Formats: sequence, C-alpha cells, structure tokens
Amino acid sequence: MTTINKILNVDDYYFDVFMSISEALTGFSVNELQSTGLAETYYTYILGNLEAATFAEFLTVSKNVIENSYTPDQLRNAITAEIIADSGMNDMAGKIITLWYLGTWEGNYINDLSYQEGLVWNVMHAHPPGAKQPGYKSWNVQPVNSNS
Repeated sequence: MTTINKILNVDDYYFDVFMSISEALTGFSVNELQSTGLAETYYTYILGNLEAATFAEFLTVSKNVIENSYTPDQLRNAITAEIIADSGMNDMAGKIITLWYLGTWEGNYINDLSYQEGLVWNVMHAHPPGAKQPGYKSWNVQPVNSNS
C-alpha cells in the first residue's frame, strides 16, 4: 500500500520511471516528451483511470528493466522480454505509446492539448488540422520529402 500511496505524487521517483519508460517506448527523449506540456497530465490521468496497483506493477517492472539495462540494446531486449512478452504489461505499454502519439486513452482524447501535442504530428512532419497551423507563408517552404 505504501507504493500505491507514494505513486500519487508527480514529484516522486515513479514519475521519473514513467518518463524514462515513455522515452524508451516512444523513441522521443524525456525533454521532447516534457515539451508537450502533458507529462504530469498524462501521469495523473493514468492514475485516475486505472487501478493504482496495476500502474504500480507496470512502473515497478519498468524500473527494474531500466536499472538493469546498461546499453540501448540491453534496454530493447529487456523491454521485449519483460514488458512486450507479458500480455498485461504489453497492454499497458501500448496504452502509454498511444497516449503519447495520439493523445488518447482508450479512444478518448485527454484534453484539447493532447490532440495538438500528439507525437504523431512530429513523426509525419505535419500539424494537427484545425488546431496548430504551420505559420505565415508556410506554403512558400517546400514540404519535407519522406524519401530524403
């Protein structure tokens, strides 16, 4: 019960674990994830919409994976073996990836900002339609070529 109570504070170690595993799962750095302005929102949203013990278990497994991996290859292998291979952990990892990339949790947007700051827009070199325009005279700049 102590872990579950401790996890409710975004300033604690488990928030850092959440950010580190998010970095490993999304391929975006912690700084890039923080720059969305949604890290704390996502962390507390998950806590409010999931059994705290389930999230605590995921973060404990993630913590062990991160602490016992010394190279990027070891981290990838540990994530595959300890998170992806376990159906419950895999489901949680998928939800976190979807949360960061699309701004949704189980098909629902967290808030307006989660749509605008979804990582998918960066990957596509695009902007969220109707929410964040590319800027004045953007038509004058040649689009990014995905083949380059």
